[in-house]
Amino acid sequence: MMEALRKFLGENDMIAYLTMMANRLLEMHRVLKPTGSLYLHCDPTASHYLKIVLDGIFGKDNYRNEVLWKRTTAKSQSFKKFPNNHDTLLLFTKTDSPFFQPQFVPHSEERIEKHYYNVEPISGRRYSLGDLTAEGTRSGSSGDPWRGIDIRAKGNHWKYTIDNLDKLEAEGRHSR
Repeated sequence: MMEALRKFLGENDMIAYLTMMANRLLEMHRVLKPTGSLYLHCDPTASHYLKIVLDGIFGKDNYRNEVLWKRTTAKSQSFKKFPNNHDTLLLFTKTDSPFFQPQFVPHSEERIEKHYYNVEPISGRRYSLGDLTAEGTRSGSSGDPWRGIDIRAKGNHWKYTIDNLDKLEAEGRHSR
């Protein structure tokens, strides 16, 4: 793989960087626990090459995600080109059974007041109205048309079963 990259890129700073990173990534893969994950933070000039290197080391099936991390808002360069204002996090796991700790931080009271202004009369819990659809197809009633609306043509499904959609509508907890 590195030979192919070297033939493609030639002898330059990028191939030197990729060679140095490949050696380090091989060692990280060796010492990583089977439940471990690797997050590689890089900029867009090398992320696509590093993804190829990581595919070769971890296996393409152990690629989990690419996260774009927006550093700032667009600067004046956006008048001449699209701004370069993000970094990339590439996530790979050693096996198909990694440990994942969901990230959760409670909303601030200010955000709750601003975005969750609907209140359930019985429980007092706050909620916001949102889209009832989700990407992808699904079997079962969440893939069926509801109230004459068939979302399957768009490649979507309902987030809830048809019974739950009827219940939400009866409670006045939906928007059209």
